[in-house]
Amino acid sequence: MKLVKIVVMLGLLSASALFAQPNKSLDESLAKLRSEDVRPHFESVDGRQLLFVEGRPFFALTAELPWYQSHYGRYRETMDGWDYVYPAARKMHMNTLKVSVKWSQIEPQKGVFDFSYVDHVKALAEANGLKLILGWFGHYASGSSGNIYRNLDNQVFVPMDILEDDKTYPRAVDGDGNSYHGIISYDNDAVINREATAFRAFMKHIREIDEKTRTIIMIQVENEVNVFNGETGYRDHKKWRDHSPRSNELFKAGGYTDDLTYSADRFASGWLHTVTEAGAKEYTLPFFINYPFGPVYGNPGEDVATYLKFLPKVTFISQNLYSVSARADDLLKRMDSYRIGRNIVAISETNADRSAVAPRLAFLAVGDYAAPLFSPWAINMSTITESEPYVLKDGTLANGAFDLQRTYTSIERAAPAIALCAGTDKLKVFLDGESNTGEVAGTRVTVKFDPGGQVMVLHPAPNEFVLVGWKASVSMQSPLAAWPSLKHLRVEAGQWKGSRWIPSSDPVFYNAPHENNAVWVHLFEDPMVVRVFTK
Repeated sequence: MKLVKIVVMLGLLSASALFAQPNKSLDESLAKLRSEDVRPHFESVDGRQLLFVEGRPFFALTAELPWYQSHYGRYRETMDGWDYVYPAARKMHMNTLKVSVKWSQIEPQKGVFDFSYVDHVKALAEANGLKLILGWFGHYASGSSGNIYRNLDNQVFVPMDILEDDKTYPRAVDGDGNSYHGIISYDNDAVINREATAFRAFMKHIREIDEKTRTIIMIQVENEVNVFNGETGYRDHKKWRDHSPRSNELFKAGGYTDDLTYSADRFASGWLHTVTEAGAKEYTLPFFINYPFGPVYGNPGEDVATYLKFLPKVTFISQNLYSVSARADDLLKRMDSYRIGRNIVAISETNADRSAVAPRLAFLAVGDYAAPLFSPWAINMSTITESEPYVLKDGTLANGAFDLQRTYTSIERAAPAIALCAGTDKLKVFLDGESNTGEVAGTRVTVKFDPGGQVMVLHPAPNEFVLVGWKASVSMQSPLAAWPSLKHLRVEAGQWKGSRWIPSSDPVFYNAPHENNAVWVHLFEDPMVVRVFTK
């Protein structure tokens, strides 16, 4: 009972007592963590590649908007079908929305381009304070029935003249000699050059409308690149590469003996290289490519090292990480498999349901890897559990939206400090049900959780800690709690705006018992950012 009284008393100190001058060394470090280049780009900071937007480090906290709200032949009439999602995304404290653009939308007739959908989503994003990541769905490769179309309504990805003309644009052939009308060959120059022309026009339009406003921050080039689709392809070696006549000629001429190697080489050095180089000539934005399964499963055509070798304009290969387990060791193991060469770990798809996977994975991805992108699939459709969408049809939030909202709010408020420490020993993520002790930059930290709690503990300077999260009691064994340093100890809640710390009047419950030289801070159910420092 005595401890409770002390905690409450200290937590209700006046604002003037709490809002002392924070640690100048941290503030100075954050002020320096900026770029003169205001365009979206990556820079190396202490050996880590960080995304910069408007000259500041930026974590794209987003979710994907599915592509099939708009219908072939009625693209203009149906492109506003999911406009209600944009204000809901901002309510969830997303700073970005990931939106797909089908090649067939922007080239309704051969050589005739229509960018009305791009203009539409850009205006919506700006009206709701969001950035955009656009996904170019040209040679689409997700699902089991086709990578250029899956129906003739809302899943038509290539222009209709390509879909209808399988002589000019040959289809892929499996090892048994079966041709698939919905799966186009990746070894045909006609389709490669058509797509490169369209992608270049797409990037040219983005430059013309967005070079000054910088709403569009990254481009996903294609989606889940594959040969005969991820659901069965990686199990069937006869679908590990295209066996069309042209592909067989190139396979033999190149001296290949391995089908998977051939697919990766041809995807990267041929088709994707041509497309990305064409787009980059018009406008430079970070490009990335996502994998549906990745090196863990060896899906046909997926080889991070090969892609990075042949695709200099591609900044990273992201992972679609769906999981039934929310355990940190399971999630970290899978993310570690993407630490290959110059690659940057990023999550382009993950669970979007009531499970704890997305909130916990977001802390791990951003905190342990400085991931520039985190995006569940999708914002208004749930995966892997069905019927649990984040956003309902009337725009209200539901199901797991509130846990993800809490996660994004925490990261958003502490983003500059997280960028300074992420991926180093100055930051450690603690999750409910996992190990609750560890070292952060040499300081012993112990965490006790209420159910569902999670926290990042940062130690950016010798006389400062930053706590980010909720439902956690954090104890830091530090000289800050020893006399006479204790006289100068300050604990306050708030958030960063750029490099400027904005304290709040929210009470912080903490204690500094003399016997173990530890500072103890409690984070409540609502997301909090707390600085512990000596003035």
